[in-house]
Amino acid sequence: MCDGSELLEGLKQRLSCRIDEEKTKLHSLSKDIWSHPELAYEERKAHDRLVEFFRLEEGWNVDSHFKLETAFRATWGAGGSEQRDVVNVGFLCEYDALPGIGHACGHNLIAEVGAAAALGLKAVLENTNNLPVRVQVTVLGTPAEEDGGGKIDMIREGAFEGLDVVFMAHPSKEDAIYLPCLANHDVTIKYHGKASHASAYPWEGINALDAAVLCYNNLSVLTTADEARLESSWLK
Repeated sequence: MCDGSELLEGLKQRLSCRIDEEKTKLHSLSKDIWSHPELAYEERKAHDRLVEFFRLEEGWNVDSHFKLETAFRATWGAGGSEQRDVVNVGFLCEYDALPGIGHACGHNLIAEVGAAAALGLKAVLENTNNLPVRVQVTVLGTPAEEDGGGKIDMIREGAFEGLDVVFMAHPSKEDAIYLPCLANHDVTIKYHGKASHASAYPWEGINALDAAVLCYNNLSVLTTADEARLESSWLK
């Protein structure tokens, strides 16, 4: 009888083997998307290719135009809102490209990884008995990441409702399981100065440009220091 670590290692091995079995089809999927870059909300070839991929895989239910024209949902396993003992695990596939550049951010690889992870988890669940809960695997095709905010549209349409946890990957120059990405929010700041005579009474003036430059310099140094600290802890 194996302990918990041996069981987990066996599950990982099964997952990896399943992905290896599908590596030719997964590579073809990624290459097809990369070879035909499409802009946000226009990813029809990539969308159709992913829909076809999951329709040809055994056991998947595919909603080909889920909430958005170039979005999709593929599900496998137990499900239904009435089932309270079901954990719904989601994986995301991105596939839009940048204008004039193509798949510089590797969205073809993100689509491939999302599909591969879903197939691997399905294989593990199919061959594992006595799970404490039933599991549903959900793959969401999320268009328009580069421009327009496709995920925001899908959230507003309720596409993520019922999902308990969602995973996605992003290519990087580093081999890591965690990237210290920071969220951002646009802020508009207005600086108002006060005029004065430059030689007679300069101390009565307020230079708005100086304030703006100081703000920029301080934020720039602060951001650089934070990035260096995060990267240092991450690489350890």
